[in-house]
Amino acid sequence: MIKNIIFDLDGTISKSAPGILNAFEYALEKMGKTYSRDDLYKYIGPPLRDSFVKELGEDLADQGVDFYREYYFNKGLFETEIYDGIKDLMENLNSGSYKIYLATSKGEDSSKKILDYFGILDYFSYVSGSENNKNTKKKVIDHLLKENNLKSSESIMIGDRSYDIEAANNLEIKTIAVTYGYGNKEEFEKASFIANSPYEIINIIEKLK
Repeated sequence: MIKNIIFDLDGTISKSAPGILNAFEYALEKMGKTYSRDDLYKYIGPPLRDSFVKELGEDLADQGVDFYREYYFNKGLFETEIYDGIKDLMENLNSGSYKIYLATSKGEDSSKKILDYFGILDYFSYVSGSENNKNTKKKVIDHLLKENNLKSSESIMIGDRSYDIEAANNLEIKTIAVTYGYGNKEEFEKASFIANSPYEIINIIEKLK
């Protein structure tokens, strides 16, 4: 029986691409790096520093992250919106007595600000972000499980990228891949279930009772 619903944020709850891409562009321009905006979409989801290591190298990655955060926390944080049906989904899960959690490669404070901005923070029992050496999605999810004494067999992870699916699979957690986010078909191959919209998620979960 599934009792715990774990959500990714970017590409699963929020259409976060504009703010993230604008912040990447700002940082890369500050570093004198040429880029293609289309090529930056692959960095929506992975840990931030890892993305800058790939673009700038190990020695310059931290400076790139600083520039990214300079833009993101001042402006990019709210250059986003939530997907149609997310609020209805949260209400349905809450009324169904499920516990709702967030596991994200974003920081915890910024994630809470986004959830609060859209009026859905109160639905979440716990937010696990990338602070304190939780530099992989597996570590973020594992931290959430341990801090809340959750059983993998009673939990399901919902995300849009391979990082979400693979991390949850490694922790023996069932998964729902959402096709409306920033992943592609190949990233969903190992998911337990696939949902094409937030409205389909509740139907999948209800069948797992």
